Amino acid sequence: MKFMPLACSVYIALLFSSPSYADSLTLDEFLSDVSKANPSIQSVQLRAQALENRIDPAGALDDPFIAMGVDEVSFGGGSEHVMRYQISQAIPFPGKLSTKSGIARDRASSAKSDAETLNREVTVIATQAFFRAYYNQKSIELNSKLKRIVSGTVSSTKSRYLTGDEGHHDFLLAKIELSSFDVDKLKLLREQKTLQAVINELRSKPAETPLGSLSVKFSSKDLIEGELPSSTNQPELKSLDFFVTQAEKEEKLAKLAYYPDFVIQGMVMDPSSNMMDASSNWGVMVGVNIPIYAGKKQSKLLSAAKNDKAAALREKRSLENRLNTEFVAAKEQFKTARDVVGLYKNTVMPTTRLAVKNAKSSYAAGRLPLTEYLDTLKVQRTQELEYLAAQIDVELARTRLKELLSAPPVLRLAPTKPSLFGGRSMGGGMSDTVNMGDGMSGPTRKTKASSGSGDSGSSGMGGM
Repeated sequence: MKFMPLACSVYIALLFSSPSYADSLTLDEFLSDVSKANPSIQSVQLRAQALENRIDPAGALDDPFIAMGVDEVSFGGGSEHVMRYQISQAIPFPGKLSTKSGIARDRASSAKSDAETLNREVTVIATQAFFRAYYNQKSIELNSKLKRIVSGTVSSTKSRYLTGDEGHHDFLLAKIELSSFDVDKLKLLREQKTLQAVINELRSKPAETPLGSLSVKFSSKDLIEGELPSSTNQPELKSLDFFVTQAEKEEKLAKLAYYPDFVIQGMVMDPSSNMMDASSNWGVMVGVNIPIYAGKKQSKLLSAAKNDKAAALREKRSLENRLNTEFVAAKEQFKTARDVVGLYKNTVMPTTRLAVKNAKSSYAAGRLPLTEYLDTLKVQRTQELEYLAAQIDVELARTRLKELLSAPPVLRLAPTKPSLFGGRSMGGGMSDTVNMGDGMSGPTRKTKASSGSGDSGSSGMGGM
């Protein structure tokens, strides 16, 4: 019997024991799933298609009216009668049908832009949910890593306690610290379940569907002027542009309503065979409707159309101002987040690593109390999470710029300042996180008109 070389055996064993790359999930893959399967996106797209299907009917003539019956029948009886056939067609005043078709087209185009706006909202929310889940996974990993370090410290403390070099108090303190890591992990695992359900909800999958390992590659690219969003391409503005033109056409249609519509009617009369002195004949009639109720109908419709147009123009101006403000805020958030990342990378983290190294050697030499050594380890772990949060904030700000919205849901993970030795620690939590509301709602005229200047919107992920 021939045996495989040891290196080959080890390679095959690693091949079958290593985790599958299919279990990992990248942000692009997740956003692709959301774009294809999210019910809210599908719903608003279908409604936009429904409005497109109403364009041609809006500009079509009314169906012709056809009638057939018996005429000129004597009350005294008898078999003499005339068969009457008639057809009538209503023809609106020139310009009315094309205007109605234009109104329907603008309404459909506005709905299509609203669908694009909702797609952006869901993309921002999904990106935030993905990074929160990634942050949670890394928190769990760092929790386990620090627990292993402290476990080694507990063993060292126990040895010192047994030899009399250290008191029983320090040994108990170290064991309590280990229990605190278990408590933190339970909280993180509970949060992981919630985030898993949110992510699966966004991509329309069962809440318990496993996420696998989330994969993130942070970009080192700075903002490129050519990639910055342009106000002319914003779907929210395009939607209002179509709404303004729709209001203009409705004003035109209200003016045309003063002019009468026409009805053309054709008739054919065929007398019965026993009416010897009668012959078949035909006739044509043309009628018009008279707008005698213009004071209560057409004039009010004209005033309503003018008010709609004026309101839409002011709403557009308000939205332009809001988008300009949001662009500046998102751009500054990106720059600030990049500066914070540089601060952690170049100053905070190197200094903390040096402090942990010195604390470890001082504790081993008996010059540093256990409490201070453990505090140093916890601060290092907290700062690693803060550094990760700062990197995530850069990507969130980049997304905020790319998917520019007048009132986006805003999430920031990094704290306002780094955790310090002997000061307040984050403890792995997510401070300074903006609450993003109770749910996700699609764009409406009302929300556009009433959107404030604050960063947090009504759309977002609730209960997280």
